Amino acid sequence: MKRSVLLQKVFLVVIVALVLAALCTGAVYNVISHTLFAGIKSAELLPKARVLSQLLAQEGDSKKAGAMLSFMRSHEELLGGYFVITDADGQMMIGNDDIDAEIFSSMDNIVARVLKGEEVSAYSTQTVANIQIVGVGVPVTREGAICGALLIFVPLYETMAAVRGLNSALLISILIIMPLTVLLVYLVIGQIIKPLKQMRDVALAMAGGDFSIRADADQSGEIGQMAASLNYLSRELSHTISELTIERNRLKQSVDSLREGFVSINSEGDVTYTNPALLELFPQGDPNAGRRMALIGDETIWAAFDTAVARKQTSVKDITLGGRVIRATISPVSNEKGCTVGAVGLFSDITESERLERTRRDFVANVSHELRTPLTALRGLIEPLRDGMVRSEEARVRYYNIILRETLRLSRLIDDLMELSRLQSGRLSLECGKVDMSIIVEDLAEKYTSTAADKAQTFTLTPPPDQWPCVMANADRVEQILVILLDNAMKYTPEGGRITLSVEKEGGKAVLRVSDTGVGIAEEDLPYVFDRFYKADKSHTGSGSGLGLSIAREILQQMGENITVTSEKGRGSTFSFTLPLAVSVPAVKNAPNE
Repeated sequence: MKRSVLLQKVFLVVIVALVLAALCTGAVYNVISHTLFAGIKSAELLPKARVLSQLLAQEGDSKKAGAMLSFMRSHEELLGGYFVITDADGQMMIGNDDIDAEIFSSMDNIVARVLKGEEVSAYSTQTVANIQIVGVGVPVTREGAICGALLIFVPLYETMAAVRGLNSALLISILIIMPLTVLLVYLVIGQIIKPLKQMRDVALAMAGGDFSIRADADQSGEIGQMAASLNYLSRELSHTISELTIERNRLKQSVDSLREGFVSINSEGDVTYTNPALLELFPQGDPNAGRRMALIGDETIWAAFDTAVARKQTSVKDITLGGRVIRATISPVSNEKGCTVGAVGLFSDITESERLERTRRDFVANVSHELRTPLTALRGLIEPLRDGMVRSEEARVRYYNIILRETLRLSRLIDDLMELSRLQSGRLSLECGKVDMSIIVEDLAEKYTSTAADKAQTFTLTPPPDQWPCVMANADRVEQILVILLDNAMKYTPEGGRITLSVEKEGGKAVLRVSDTGVGIAEEDLPYVFDRFYKADKSHTGSGSGLGLSIAREILQQMGENITVTSEKGRGSTFSFTLPLAVSVPAVKNAPNE
């Protein structure tokens, strides 16, 4: 297990502090011990000196004084040091045998002070024969007058001899107490560090996403407060991250459910997110070209992304891809400080909206054209009649017939537009029932056989009417669809051509087909033949409004069916649509309305 660095540092600091404290204590002790013990020694000698001074002052004759001094010289251990006695002039009268004139002369300043009546003590700075001494000096007075001086002293090293034993005891006690102190400090610091280590583990768990773990907040003092604060932080972070996660998932779900493609990049231009719709809009490119080009293989798009990041500009760009028109809206993304941190792009497939817009424009143009043609003809006929330019009755009748024909053409155009509008709006209800197709096709065969003969064409019905099945549909609308398809077939089939109306059963459906051997439809026109007013003849010089096939498709869609076309230019066309086969329901026997 990895050792605690904090524990090591605190422990090292405490050890260093203890060592420094011991060293400082020793240094201070070494400095003050001389003065301290000198003062103790002088305090011990001073009472003795005073007593001896009084005894010397009381001795009346020299014989008695000499006896006492002789006793002091021979028993100096009773004094605890050396002594010197001077007369009133400062001349040594008597002293220990070891004290010679040289030693005494170095004590002149002390003697002078004592003879002035001053008691001198603890003069450890005084050096006698290169030896520091500790002692006292008191004056000897007799009958109120100073008659001499008494000095008692010892060398400082003798005084400090007793201190050495104390120093040894102190050193031994430090050596014994230091390890115990270190051990105690280690244990105490370990107990202090333990909750900090637990809080560290809590912080690491929070960083890893685990907000359930808690620190021990029962500790007293600042550590307990810190643990409580950490627990509060953990709860708040858990709540905040939970909210952010919910918002992120909600946003991700929203982006992923968009029909538009979405891609985001960071400030370095790296792709950070895409939604599934983007992969459907763009085919996957070469993965070796980098992620960006593999995702969208158009350099201009990525240049627009880089521009959005660099210049904080929103751009809108339309690109054509595989016959589709895709609009890209690229916007920069800023942080709370206003700095650009990336860009997002929204890609919309506007092919259908563009087609609808084009259809709307074409519709307006086609309606205008279809209305203008008969109106122009009517105006050209009415103005000569108004101005009296048509004089013969035969010409006037011819003009009236043309006006009637153009008026009927306008009426049919308007009727077709209204019919188509009702079908597309869903307001027209189609009631379906069982329809006997043999009745419908028998009437149509009779009508179109003669019409085809008049145009030198051949009309064929396959199979015969009595073999046609019954279907579930609206009889009138089925006939309307067949009339539209047969009229178009005869219109675009030249003389000698053939028109065929046939039916086949496929599963539960009856597939009706109208085929011709006419001019056919170009491949590029096939997707648009069911659009309103669409004609292969762009000049719209041919007859018809171009609404028939649109009406047929809308009718079939209302009945839940569909219509398709196959064609080859110059070889004819085939229109096919399906109707559900009818079972066990009485057929509708009434003939469709003419």
